[in-house]
Amino acid sequence: MNSAVAQTSQAFLDELKSYLGCRGALVHGWDAVNQPMIRQWCEVFDFDFPPFVDPVAAASTVHGGIVAPATMLPVWLMPGLRNARPAGSDTADPRAVMRVLEREGYVGILGTDSEQTYERPLRPGDKISCFHSVDSISQEKQTRMGPGFFVTFLQEFVDEQGQPVGTMRLRILRFKPHAKVQTAPKRPSPPQPSLNQDTAFFWEGLKEGKLLIQRCKGCGKLRHPPGPACTHCHSLEWDTLQSSGRGKLFSFVFMHKPRHPAFDYPHPVGLVELEEGVRLIAPLCGMAQDKPYIGMPVEVVIDPVEGEHRLPSFRPRAKA
Repeated sequence: MNSAVAQTSQAFLDELKSYLGCRGALVHGWDAVNQPMIRQWCEVFDFDFPPFVDPVAAASTVHGGIVAPATMLPVWLMPGLRNARPAGSDTADPRAVMRVLEREGYVGILGTDSEQTYERPLRPGDKISCFHSVDSISQEKQTRMGPGFFVTFLQEFVDEQGQPVGTMRLRILRFKPHAKVQTAPKRPSPPQPSLNQDTAFFWEGLKEGKLLIQRCKGCGKLRHPPGPACTHCHSLEWDTLQSSGRGKLFSFVFMHKPRHPAFDYPHPVGLVELEEGVRLIAPLCGMAQDKPYIGMPVEVVIDPVEGEHRLPSFRPRAKA
């Protein structure tokens, strides 16, 4: 069995090597080098170098007129959205070796780098064609993405007289992605509160395991939800009181919708009257054995998570 695997592997490697250096026939570009395309390319890259876009300025340079940016070299051979070629072009797939790698499970693809060389500037009117070939194929490499091969494609660009104008080498990694380890999805956090100067103390207190209630400094009245002014004496001065966290269930509902993935449903929510006399709304927990009822003694549960604000919840409390 191991021998058969080795033979198959060697046959595969030999098949890859058969693509090395095979040079196809010429592939032609649809359009000659032209100033509108040069202008659009320069606009996309916000590059308005005068010899590329200004005929008057270009005439005073050593080129004597408009030239194309050198890095536009492969642009003149783009096949377009329909992936079609002009008549007379080589119709063979220049990257057929990729189909071989795909067949063997190397389905991941990552462009790594390209290298261009230039023989002369391209001018409007030049008709560009190119030859495609596979320049090199590495041995199988162990990469962060998975085992794979680096394949380098070579494009040799020529003008209408067949004279070289430049080359481009494009290196691509074709790899077998690492098998993904299936893990149980992590339950998302509950919705996080919108903090302001009036409510920040409440949420910061929960992160420290404290249930804090706002207290008016003018008349001593407790209030919840927090607010900027006392509704009793209208004082703007306040401090906080740490609640015992004990109280009784004043009312409750079982929420069915809308649903949030942080909670189980039906989701019990209670209106709890604290020993200090204020009421607050919070989720109920630990109700599997003790169904909630009006007047049920409850106590607060605070489970802070680093970096997150959490809601307090209430569970049944044993009667004294």
